[in-house]
Amino acid sequence: MGVGNKRTLTKTRRKTRDLDQIISDLRSAKHLTQYKNTKLSQDLPGLGKNYCVACSRWFDAPSTLTAHERGKPHKRR
Repeated sequence: MGVGNKRTLTKTRRKTRDLDQIISDLRSAKHLTQYKNTKLSQDLPGLGKNYCVACSRWFDAPSTLTAHERGKPHKRR
């Protein structure tokens, strides 16, 4: 017993938030706090303190967040 279609499993694993969700996070602080409250802080990297709103990613340390903001994937987003 296993996954029949490995391609679907990979696509599901790499799924990120959609652009309309990220745009609503940028426009409304209320929407962003609602999203952050749905996640348990114990399960998130860095206990949920370092979050990139534009990319919708969590980071374990402030230094990795600043390095991410200087990088190309963040600037492309």
